[in-house]
Amino acid sequence: MTLQSCSWDSSLGFGSWFSKQKVTIGSRVSIGSGCIVGMCEIGDGALIGSNVDILSGRHQHGTAKTMEDEKNSQALFSNIQIGSNVWIGNHSVVMADVGENSIVGAGSVVVKNVPSNALVAGNLAVVKKKLNNK
Repeated sequence: MTLQSCSWDSSLGFGSWFSKQKVTIGSRVSIGSGCIVGMCEIGDGALIGSNVDILSGRHQHGTAKTMEDEKNSQALFSNIQIGSNVWIGNHSVVMADVGENSIVGAGSVVVKNVPSNALVAGNLAVVKKKLNNK
């Protein structure tokens, strides 16, 4: 599979893979082992831990009431934005945008956009602290 773009100085850990081609990876990005990466743009200097899933949005499956209806429903994929200098902890699931200079705590489930300069954690992830980045 060919990605849209990937900087030469980025690294991808063992066993990580891309589920979609629409991926852009900035400079100095590190993606740990065992990650699954969907449609996204990852900014410069982002650090993504191991076993992180970056899904292509929250609505990849329809809301059909039966399996037959589900087969005919249309999946809605969206492009997730991961800002520059973001840290995403191990075993997190990201389904929404993460603003630049933010930290996602290990094991977090991100379903709403994370503002820039924030530390979020939990299932569901909530802002725990605003970061003072100088």
